[in-house]
Amino acid sequence: MSLAPRDAIAVGIGGLAGAGTRWALVEALPATDIWPWGVLAVNLAGCLVLGYLAAAAWSARAELPMTLGLGTGFCGSLTTFSALTVDVANMARDGDWGFAAGYLALSVLGGVALAVVGAALRKTQVRQAQ
Repeated sequence: MSLAPRDAIAVGIGGLAGAGTRWALVEALPATDIWPWGVLAVNLAGCLVLGYLAAAAWSARAELPMTLGLGTGFCGSLTTFSALTVDVANMARDGDWGFAAGYLALSVLGGVALAVVGAALRKTQVRQAQ
């Protein structure tokens, strides 16, 4: 499947914005000895936005370029599973098994919970608009 030019442009613009936002948040919330706060923040925020966008797409009210730009582009470059796994591996390597398990659990469970919240926000918005 190939993207229409406007869809590809939307993904590119979203990707640029997401990467810039990730960089800014990781700089603003630097890692400490306990947690990589910036990575946690961008991953959780991305889950919230993706939950909202998924619910919008399911309702068939979302414009494809907007969904691709925000979902694939912005959230795709905002979130970083690779940094999460490296952080967990480094914590485990350093013997910080409790921190590694806590960080992984918070990332995964928090991400799922925030995706559900995002979807619920969209459903509430649609109901209020009707």
